[in-house]
This record gives sequence, structure tokens and C-alpha cells, in this order.
Amino acid sequence: MYKAQIFNLLAAILVVGGISFSSCTGGGGDNGSSGPVKSKMAGVNTVRVHELGDPDKINPLLSNSAASSYIEGNVFMSLLGSDPVTYELYGALAKSRPEMKLIESGKFKGGVSYTYEIRPEAVWDNGTPVMASDYVFTIKALKNPKVDAAALRSYFDFLKEINVDPSNPRKFEVVLDTRYILGEEFTGYYVYPEYIYDPGKLMRKFSLDQLNDPKQAESLRNNADIVKFADSFNSEKFARENGFVGGCGPYTFEEWKTGQYVTLKRKANWWGDKIDDKNFVAGPEKLEFVVIKDWTTAITAMKDEELDLARSIRAKDFVDLKKNKGFNNLYNLHTPDYMVYDYIAINTRDPKFNDRKVRQGLNYLIDKKLIRDVIMYGYGLETVGPVHPSKSYYNKSITPYSFDIEKAKSLLAEAGWKDSDNDGTLDKMINGKKTPFKATIYYNQGNTRRENIALMFKENAKVAGIDIDVQVREFTVMSDLAKAHKFELMVSGWAGGTGLGDLKQIWHTESYNGGSNYVGFGNAETDKLIEDIRVNLDEPSRTAQYKKMQQIIHDEAPYIFLNAHKNKLAFHKRFDDANAYVPRPGYSVTEWMLNPTFGSAQVGSAQ
Repeated sequence: MYKAQIFNLLAAILVVGGISFSSCTGGGGDNGSSGPVKSKMAGVNTVRVHELGDPDKINPLLSNSAASSYIEGNVFMSLLGSDPVTYELYGALAKSRPEMKLIESGKFKGGVSYTYEIRPEAVWDNGTPVMASDYVFTIKALKNPKVDAAALRSYFDFLKEINVDPSNPRKFEVVLDTRYILGEEFTGYYVYPEYIYDPGKLMRKFSLDQLNDPKQAESLRNNADIVKFADSFNSEKFARENGFVGGCGPYTFEEWKTGQYVTLKRKANWWGDKIDDKNFVAGPEKLEFVVIKDWTTAITAMKDEELDLARSIRAKDFVDLKKNKGFNNLYNLHTPDYMVYDYIAINTRDPKFNDRKVRQGLNYLIDKKLIRDVIMYGYGLETVGPVHPSKSYYNKSITPYSFDIEKAKSLLAEAGWKDSDNDGTLDKMINGKKTPFKATIYYNQGNTRRENIALMFKENAKVAGIDIDVQVREFTVMSDLAKAHKFELMVSGWAGGTGLGDLKQIWHTESYNGGSNYVGFGNAETDKLIEDIRVNLDEPSRTAQYKKMQQIIHDEAPYIFLNAHKNKLAFHKRFDDANAYVPRPGYSVTEWMLNPTFGSAQVGSAQ
């Protein structure tokens, strides 16, 4: 099965602290069928995947949403894949994992090189071979200072040279000036077809040396060719138009109808079909990513067999579905661990929240156990930071913030927040003006779990003298507000990978503008610590650094860390080989194989 959507390095945009879970493939439990069933979808080889919202873009270098990454992994292809059970890397577009060589002398002493060779079978949709020049183009596009890829660019800081073998245009050496802990994973990234995305070969005019040098890169920001390429690459055309979104994966992008669906069609003569390998099987003829923003509507659609796959199902709905005999005749339910956690982001650069005692006080206003047991119906696990407790570098010495409104009041008082006019709301003089403690908290539309968390927080904050206004926003709108730092509080979530975590993209101050440090966390000490972790190949000392960073994050409290998740999945039974996995999104839909006999019996349908 082709698992580019599971090994999706765009997912690393959301990697926080290497959040990972310890169990293997899925665990569904009571999914037994009560005999033959009748399905109105019998024989239909299309998988319809539920999405709560639209992707932001279909362009891996630019997109930021999980919905985008799950679509992109079927259209584009990366040099490396990752086994969803063992997490081991393997050659996908590349013939094998790269040959790694430590650099002990010369210009890049202390660095490392990775030598790849692209599979000879690999071709683009126009029949031309995938070449090393396409990889070079991809990296140059990423490093173009006007391309909107700042959130991803930090992972490629260390990539300094790409040397193409003069005798083999499919073979190339990628040189890093530092032994980056995720060097192999990120050098094994997606490859774009240059002929589609840069038909004028504008990026060939610039060297990696120019693009890597901060001064030269800054001077290039106004270069006509740099701007021309970036304007085109950043445009809607290369994010959502048929004929302009394309890779060498098994599916072709067909159509995106905003608010309704994105459709992908299986390539009739995909080059991967020639490879006799379990990682190169793509079964469904069509993939439809169906946008239904309301879970009640989505559950009804699933009961009517209008959806084949749903992930992160609301806990209450999932509990009800487990009891529905008719539904279980048509769908399998699974609950693998999930590399996702919820949090409340606090804008630390807002005058109301720039005192860490205030942020610590807010942490005492949330009952994580109640959220886990009631809102999440037990499908959760409390976490104290961006590293999951199962990881070897999790800091077990950190004591979680408890639910304690009186403690919150005390910390707020220490920070100068008092109810000076006895109106029930705390106030404080800020910049010479009496300011009541009022704030807005956002959550994304369609996510009732986060809605309930926001409402719970509002009620607890009211007792402490804080007036919270709960507001809902479309996911893409909320994402834009976060990037622009135009928020006070926000209920959101991060997803992570199964390996080591690079903290730079979310926690480094350089990631405040263009990255994902939406809350404005960090200083020189934490920046250096993050930079040291990125290049430390010594596990014991790196673990100590990770733990120190977790302690600082806990003390500074830029987030209210809530609970990690169990995934809650439903798969239609007409597909065989529909496995549940720990790596997100929790499945590999391309491996699904239609069972032509399922659903043909004359028995009642789901209730």
C-alpha cells in the first residue's frame, strides 16, 4: 500500500514535541457483523472521507491544515515513506533509504550527507522521468524568500548543497552542515514536477548558496524573477486548479468545490503499479473528501452510507454508534491512540496576558479530568506539555496544574488584578487606563469538544472574576487569526509524529512571524535550547535538554495543555485491508481493497 499520506512530512509542520503513542494498530472491539447485510454501496469502489472543513491549500510547501496533508499525500510522493506499524523509514520515490555519510573535514565539517537515487520507474503524468533536478527545484522553491513557506522552511535550515551525480540524473547527494536529528526524514521530502510549477525555469537562475545566505536572500526579495515565481507559486492556481496541482503519487487531483468536496481519481497507468512491493498498492478508483461541518449531519450521512470513513468522531456519537447494531453491520469502529492533543493558546504579548502569573492562574481554571471523563467519554489522556508521557524524554517530574479556582484567584491578585469597583469583574491599570479583565476565546466551527471546553472555561473564569466571550470561527479563518496573532485565547490542537520532535517551528521566536509560534513564546535562552536539541545526537544529554524545555514551557504557561486523544474511527466494511494505525490520520486509505461480495445480501440497513 502506498502510504505517503501516513508518512506525510507536511504533518511535521504540526509536529510539536515528538508527541507519540505506544500502542500499535488499532483496536476496535465489538465490530462483529450479525450475518449477511444489504448495502446500497455494494460494489462501489469510491472511498468518501469525512472532513469537518476545507483544506486551506493543496500544495504541501504552503498548506498548514491537517485536511490538506491527508489529501496531498495521495497526489504527491516523497522520497521516503514510513511504515505505520513499525515507524521504520523505507524508500518510496527513492529506491531505498539514503546512504548516510558523516562529514569529517572541509567546508561542512561536522555535517552529514544523504545520497538518494530515484526509482527508474518513476515518471510524471506527462511521461517524463522524475529527476534529481525536480528535487533541486523543490528545495529552491521552498527557500525562495517570497514563497509562503516560512512554517516549513525552518526544518530545512541545515540543507546547504545538492550535488547531482553527473553520470546519473536520478542520483544526488544532499549535504547538511549540521547533523540534524531529523535530517533523513526531511531530506526525504516530497518532490514537485518542475515542468508544472516552474515552466520558465526561473528558480534555476538562483543557487542554493544565494538562497541560504540570509543577506543575499533578503536582497533577492525584490528580484523580479524571485517575485514572479513566488507570485505564481503562491497563487490559487497552484493550490486548487485541475492541471496545476500534480505530483507523481497514485491519484490525480480532479476538483475542489469549496464547502462541499475535493475529489481525486486513481491514475490508470500509475508507475507504482509496476513495482512488486506491498507499499505500492492503491486500491480505490476514486477518493472523495466530503466537507460536512456539523457532526450531527455527518453521523446521519454515515448511517445513510453517504460516507465511508470518519476520524476523530465526537466521543458521544462514537459511544452511541458502538451500541447501534445496524451501523455495526456496515462499519468497523476502531480506537487507536492518536498523536493529537488539545490546548488553549494564550497570546502572551497581549497586555492582559504578558505576566506569567496570569497565565498560570488561567491554567488553574480548567478541569482536565472532567474534560477527559465527561466531554471525551474517557477517550483521553492528560498531558502537561508538547511531549507525550510515553516518550522517553517526557518530563515526569512536572506536576500538572490542578483545577483550583482559589489558586487562580490568588495568582491573579498577585499580578495586580483586583475587583476595584465591586462589579464582579477583575480590573487593573494598564498603560494608565483601568482595564476590566474581559477576553474572547475562539474555537473552530464543527468541533463541539472544543466548544464545550471553551464554555467550561468561560464558566470557571466567571467565578474567578474574568469575563470570557466564546466565539466560533471557520477553521481557516481561525488559522488566519492565529498566524496574525489577532486573538486573545484560542482552543486548538496540534498533531505530532512518531519520532523525535523539532521544537523550532512552534516554540522558537523566529517562528513568531511566518511560523507557528502564535502565542509569542520564547527568549534567547529557550531559542538556544531549541537550537541545541535540533543538533544533539547524544540521547542522554538531548533528553535532559528536552526535559528542561518542557519545564520552562510549563512555568511560562503560554498554553493550557489539555488532553491527548484516542482516535475514534469508522470504516465501511465493503473494503478489506482497512486497518487502523497510530500515525495520523489513523488509516491509509489507498490500501483499501473493495470486497465485491460485501453488502449483496437482502438484509435491513443501519438504523
